[in-house]
Amino acid sequence: MYRYYSKYGKMIMEYDFDSIFEFIDYLDHTPTNLDAWGCEELESMTGSYYFCKTHSLEEAKDFCKYGYHEDFERLVDLKLQLEKYIKASCVKNKQSHFYVGYAPDVKAYLEGNPLSMFHRENPKRNHIDIYYNSGVSWDTSTSSIFNRGAITLCIVEMLEKMGFSVGFHVFSMTEHKNQVHYSKFHLKKNGERLNIQKLYFPLCSPSFFRRLVFRLCEETPDIMHHWTDGYGFPAGDYTIRKMIDLKDDDIVICRPQEMGVKGYNLLDDANAMFDYINDSTSEKVEFEHFKELVK
Repeated sequence: MYRYYSKYGKMIMEYDFDSIFEFIDYLDHTPTNLDAWGCEELESMTGSYYFCKTHSLEEAKDFCKYGYHEDFERLVDLKLQLEKYIKASCVKNKQSHFYVGYAPDVKAYLEGNPLSMFHRENPKRNHIDIYYNSGVSWDTSTSSIFNRGAITLCIVEMLEKMGFSVGFHVFSMTEHKNQVHYSKFHLKKNGERLNIQKLYFPLCSPSFFRRLVFRLCEETPDIMHHWTDGYGFPAGDYTIRKMIDLKDDDIVICRPQEMGVKGYNLLDDANAMFDYINDSTSEKVEFEHFKELVK
């Protein structure tokens, strides 16, 4: 679950959680690293509602485990707006007649047609991996966090509807001096369809990072005292690709400012994210199609 190692001249504090419940259980049963944090007031517990969008650490845990609904209608509205412009055609299995198949066509057989079996050709599903860093800087607005998360959820769902197999990897990566804090959260298994309600809180609420991941930092055994200045800085696209050894066509959803997400208008931010993805990866065709239609 936790390991501490060196990579590319950095010391990596890496967590790997199989589920949200494993993550929350770890937070509940691991003490604060007093050697690093001392007895000062901890941001995960004292952060304001304006900054975190929850009133307490316990409230954030409950939302993460049992569901979060605040502003969910905004996500639904975004989905409806994008679906008006994105003409995503679902890839359907094509049925034809062939010598072999999954079921006989009795009529064709009686007519003496040698192609008397129903044959279904399963289309090849191209695979896309998307890596989502929940880490944001202190000056990132809650609306920017929401827009980035909501647009990402829509992107994943649209790609699945278009026939792509999507690997969606949610993590947090922050850095400070020579240390990197890296936490992986397995919220969507390979081959599993996207569950928007399950991912809504981790992606769209600032509390996932500003309360829960902050609390994880406070409990991390090898974290150094300098992290108490502000819980580190969110890793950018370059650092993420290097530390996780990503491929050129893997998509990274990094800090909103790096992607041009401003938090004012969902469709403007969607276009900014499509532009960023096109510029930073080799996965261009589908996202250029999105950009032409989202205006």
